[in-house]
Amino acid sequence: PAVATDLIKIHEYVLESNPDIMITLSTNGGIRSTEFWQELGEIYKKTPKSFVEFHIDGLEDTNHLYRVGVKWSKLIANARAFIKTGANAKWFFIPFFHNEHQVEQAEQIAKEMGFSDFVLKISARFKDFKKPFLYQDENNTKKSIYPPTADRFNIEHMQHRGPLICLHKHRKEIYVDSWGRLFPCCWTASKFYKSNNWKIHKDKYTISLHHRGIFEILNDEVFNDWLKTMYEDLGSICHQRCTGSQVHVIESKGMKIPQKTLWHYTEEKIDNG
Repeated sequence: PAVATDLIKIHEYVLESNPDIMITLSTNGGIRSTEFWQELGEIYKKTPKSFVEFHIDGLEDTNHLYRVGVKWSKLIANARAFIKTGANAKWFFIPFFHNEHQVEQAEQIAKEMGFSDFVLKISARFKDFKKPFLYQDENNTKKSIYPPTADRFNIEHMQHRGPLICLHKHRKEIYVDSWGRLFPCCWTASKFYKSNNWKIHKDKYTISLHHRGIFEILNDEVFNDWLKTMYEDLGSICHQRCTGSQVHVIESKGMKIPQKTLWHYTEEKIDNG
């Protein structure tokens, strides 16, 4: 989101339209200036329900291994500028083999910096790939990322298939990608190019907000037939993510919560047990 040219204006418009809305923004923190993050912080401190997730996966010697290209000094300066305004920031940390030994130290730094919460996001994504996860760094050098090994990060026992509870419907959310296309969620969007037999592929304008309005798309027969097909297909991304059979696990304040479960609760309910 931080790359968006009109991000500040978008926030101002959204809050003008609904002052009670809760906004969450995810970032690796490595882009823009401290002046930008201070300006954004001034907006967020006016909406106490809202917060920015700074995804910092390690310390100075490890964060860049997954967050390729992010400079530690710039990231920390940006986070400090945002927090200094009194806005709500949370440190999200994905444990891997190369950084799992730094969790306690990172949590301590988060407290010292004024983050309101330190959240472990234990990834289920290693089930999607052959281990290790292979990628190329900013120099096009082949690298490998391995899963954490500590028992604390074993979440196999928390991957249970339950009833499909669609996040899009349950939270009345939509997802708009950077091309202006509307999807029910980010997961269905991520599969758009990997599937070429979806009905919504036949007309590229079906889900385009450059050509149609939000409610026109949501009420479109092709859109809803496609979504129904996804619900019925046991191998679809909907059944992977919204049944609990393959979901990340959030650990915060000493509790581990499957992401699927987290959708059903407000932060207030979780804080109060």
